[in-house]
Amino acid sequence: MGIKDYYDKLAKSYDNLYKNKYMRVVEREIIKREIKDDDFVLDIGCGTGEQLKILKNAIGLDISIEMAKIANKKTNKPVVVANAEFLPFKNKSFDKAISFFGALNHCNINRALREVNRVLKDDGVFIFTVANIYDMKWIIKNILKGNFKKVKNAMKKRKGTITKVVEGEKIKVKTRFYDFKEVEEALKKEGFEIIYTFGANITNSPLDKFLYKSFFKNFASYIGFVAKKSK
Repeated sequence: MGIKDYYDKLAKSYDNLYKNKYMRVVEREIIKREIKDDDFVLDIGCGTGEQLKILKNAIGLDISIEMAKIANKKTNKPVVVANAEFLPFKNKSFDKAISFFGALNHCNINRALREVNRVLKDDGVFIFTVANIYDMKWIIKNILKGNFKKVKNAMKKRKGTITKVVEGEKIKVKTRFYDFKEVEEALKKEGFEIIYTFGANITNSPLDKFLYKSFFKNFASYIGFVAKKSK
């Protein structure tokens, strides 16, 4: 199933599937720390608009028209249906850009970073997370289940499949995983300077909070970056 079709089908169930997750706590904390009320922000892969709700001055972007409809209705903010690799905005349009919960895992990350760089103003900042290839919880869970081949293939190919059941229908979409080094190299290549990195998991536990800033962020479900556009 294509990315657009997958998220179109998932849209109505999305908020129930991902409500009250620790990822949202991390996202809100980063937004509060890094984004000012007068910043003009682009939310790439805005989904149903959870981040748009707390941004004062922002435009959402999502590949799914059904997600975009929900986000617009929920936030009353403009939401554009488009691909992150081809942003339909003029050069130097935004002060900041965000992309949370692994939207960039579904596209060519270098192309997306290049486009983000283009639409950011000088010294603009990009804040994002991507799903981590070294997600220790996922690795241990599958090893305990005896899914050694699944883990081996994921680590080798750096690809996998997300599967959900929506209204009795099983839907799947392919995704790509990254590690810190890969993303750091891509950021440098596409004209960004990393300010700091962080890690986050979906669940809410003392361990997840510890992972957020410690060395063990390397093994979190999601790895995050705050990066400034280089001059």
